[in-house]
Amino acid sequence: MLNVTKSLFQPLKTNFLKRYSGKLGEAKTNKPRIVILGCGWGSYAFLKKLETHDYEVTVISPRNHFLFTPLLASTSVGTLEFRSIAEPIRNTVKENFNYLQAACTNINPDTNTISCVSTLHKKPFEVQYDKLIIGVGATNNTFGINGVEKYAHFLKELDQARLIRKKIIECFEYASLPDCSLEERERLLSFVVVGGGPTGVEFAAELNDFFLEDLSRFFPNAPINEVKITLLEASGKILSAFDEKLVKKALMNFKTSGVNIKTHSGVKEVTAEKVLLNDGTEVPYGLLVWSTGNKPIELVNQSTLEKDKHGRLLTDPYLRVKSHPNIYSLGDCCQIEGTPLPATAAVAQQQGHYLAKEFNKQPQEVLAPFKFHFLGMLAYIGRQSSLFQTKIIDFSGFFAFLSWRSVYLTRLGSIRAKFQVPFDWMRTLLFGRDISQF
Repeated sequence: MLNVTKSLFQPLKTNFLKRYSGKLGEAKTNKPRIVILGCGWGSYAFLKKLETHDYEVTVISPRNHFLFTPLLASTSVGTLEFRSIAEPIRNTVKENFNYLQAACTNINPDTNTISCVSTLHKKPFEVQYDKLIIGVGATNNTFGINGVEKYAHFLKELDQARLIRKKIIECFEYASLPDCSLEERERLLSFVVVGGGPTGVEFAAELNDFFLEDLSRFFPNAPINEVKITLLEASGKILSAFDEKLVKKALMNFKTSGVNIKTHSGVKEVTAEKVLLNDGTEVPYGLLVWSTGNKPIELVNQSTLEKDKHGRLLTDPYLRVKSHPNIYSLGDCCQIEGTPLPATAAVAQQQGHYLAKEFNKQPQEVLAPFKFHFLGMLAYIGRQSSLFQTKIIDFSGFFAFLSWRSVYLTRLGSIRAKFQVPFDWMRTLLFGRDISQF
């Protein structure tokens, strides 16, 4: 019986040892080694389209999932559940594929190696590559304003969305306590969003929906006239990439729903309970969400690779990093020389698809330089109303809202997500958002 059991499991043992023996980065085959840094829109699109049977592929990223960021604001208020918009990288069942949960700390182009640190046990290691794809994205730009890093909440990752959701409920629970003073209750029920781009606008809209449709019913001690949602924008216009007539409709929608939009309101300092503006105004808050654009991450900052004036990696029209033909970059961490592009998911995704074509093509094929195709812009503005802008047509309102949901539903990363997100939407419509605090 023992010999039979050993004979059954011996092939499994042999396959396991073949796959996991050897040093990190050591080639297990004679196929070119592709290392992908990051698992955002660009990297994930590249991986999904890449024919991995021709390569040995390793993805290195601190998070082990692709995040559908356009719907992240919806998770922060419970319209969607967190896992509905996250797709584990290991779910992309690919040949010759491996994933390492780690952060790259240094790129060594002279030796074709990268230095990494595991996010689990914090131990360093090196990985060798033949081709390197840098898609590490960007981080929140605080412009060096004092107090932002310490007191503000950001909205780029699932754990940040979960903390915002927890903080919203916490503010309402504190404001409902019998010993809460009127002044303290007014501060707790003041929600401030800094940044008038799509992320800031959509979060303010989702938060307002959350209060009007759910929180106002469950928290009678937090009256509607005491809740304030304020969006601060340093420039003179929110949603600067959108047409002026659509922006006016958004402003009107926010005005009638009670969201206060303050333009020309640059932030000077942030304290534990107040936002200090450049004009001397003080805005108290219970929750502060910061969404004012991007800046390069530390890996890009300290890299010796050529960069533009904003600190982003500089590439040629074929997405190759300048002076390094075996290193490519895509997404928010880079810029094509002479061709400025917006830092959007659409750009990163198209770059990922383009780069996969480059790696999948036959040796005799010649690929044209990358060209971004503008397909349109979307933004949710609350109360089942959205903005929809394309080269051909612009519209807003409920039909734009249906278009907004339809477009994002088709772009979700998996069949599972395409079932789960509509289920969440229906659950919210029928039963409201969950107000559990955890």
